[in-house]
Amino acid sequence: MTDAPPSTLFADQTAYTEAVQLALDAAAAYYGDGTSTLDDDAYDRLVRGIQAYEAEHPDEVLPSSPTGKVAGGAVVGDVPHTVPMLSLDNVFSAEQLADWAASLERRLGRPVTEWSVEPKLDGLAIAARYRGGRLVQLVTRGDGTKGEDVSHAIGTIVGLPDRLAEPVTVELRGEVMMTASQFEQACAKRQAHDGTTFANPRSAAAGTLRAQDRPYMCELTFFGYGALPYPDDVSEPAVRLRESPHSEVMAWVAAQGAQTPAVTDVGGIVATTLEQIQERVEQIAAKRAELPFGIDGIVIKCDLAADQAQAGFGTRAPRWAIAYKLPATEKITKLLDVEWNVGRSGIIAPRAVLEPVVLDGSTVTYAPLTELTR
Repeated sequence: MTDAPPSTLFADQTAYTEAVQLALDAAAAYYGDGTSTLDDDAYDRLVRGIQAYEAEHPDEVLPSSPTGKVAGGAVVGDVPHTVPMLSLDNVFSAEQLADWAASLERRLGRPVTEWSVEPKLDGLAIAARYRGGRLVQLVTRGDGTKGEDVSHAIGTIVGLPDRLAEPVTVELRGEVMMTASQFEQACAKRQAHDGTTFANPRSAAAGTLRAQDRPYMCELTFFGYGALPYPDDVSEPAVRLRESPHSEVMAWVAAQGAQTPAVTDVGGIVATTLEQIQERVEQIAAKRAELPFGIDGIVIKCDLAADQAQAGFGTRAPRWAIAYKLPATEKITKLLDVEWNVGRSGIIAPRAVLEPVVLDGSTVTYAPLTELTR
C-alpha cells in the first residue's frame, strides 16, 4: 500500500475555512511578487489537508477552494492566453508515481512507451510570443487563463532571444528566474540603492520582471519548457510542432536560440520504464544543492504527442504530466513569538514568528499553526 504524504488535518468547518483563506493568500503572494508566508512543503501539506477534508465533507466545499483552481493566485493582468497555462498535479514517492502512471495507461488503453523527465524549475512561468521569428509580447501566467503584459522586459532576459533562428510564428513557454550569481548581484545593487535586499531569488525575479522605472537593472534568466503554435495556425511548421514528441520540440526550441535545461547538469531525458524515471529523479535530487538555480521537483510527462492528445486535460492540470515533488529542506530555527491574526472571514489564525532562516533560497520568517489543539 502507498503511504499518503503528510497533510494538515482540520477538526471542523471553521478550521477548513481558515485553511482555504491561508492557502489563497499564500498562493496570491507566491505567484504575485514571489514571496509567501509558507514554504513549499507547508503549502503542499495545507492543500492536501484541504483536499482530505473536502473528500469527507463534499457539501462544505467552498467555491474559493484552491483544490479546483489553477495554481496562479490572484488574477494579475488581462491578456488572454492562447492556450491556458495550467498547473501540475503532484506525487511524492515512487509508489505514487507508479499509481499515477498505471491510471494514465488505463485511460489510454495502452502502455506509455516514452516518458520525458525534466527538472521542475522554481521560477515564474511566462509565455513568449513570436511572430515571424521576432519576439513581440511577454505575458505572465496570471490566473492561468490571462496574465500581465511584461513586454517591457524584452531584450533584458538571458536565454530568451529577440529573434529566433527561423521566421516562425510560435509561443515559447518557460520559467524566468534568477541564478544564484544573478541574485547576489541584484541584492548588491538594491543594497547600494536603498539599503535593502531581496528576500529570495523568486521574489527578486518577480519584482524585476514587472519593474519598469527602477534606477538600476537586474539580470534575469529564461529556461524554456515547451513551444506551441497559435491555435488557428495550420501551417506546416505548426502541424509539425503539434505532432512531434516533446523531446523533439525541446530540441527545436534550443535550435531556435532559446535556452533550455539541456545546457545544465539536469537536462531532460527520455525514459522507457518507471525504473529509469526513478533513477533520473534520484540523480537530479542528488545534484539539487549544487545547482546555480532553484528546482522544487521533477516533471514527468508523456513524450509522444498522440499520448498527450488522447489523455487530454482536467480542469486544472494536464492528465499526461505530473510533478514529482522533492522532500523539503529542513532547518532548525528559534520561535520568537506567536501572532493571533484575524482573517478576512473573522476567523482567528495563529502563526509562529521565527528567527529568519533560509530554505532553498527563500527567507522564512513565519509558519502557520493550523494544527494547534483547540
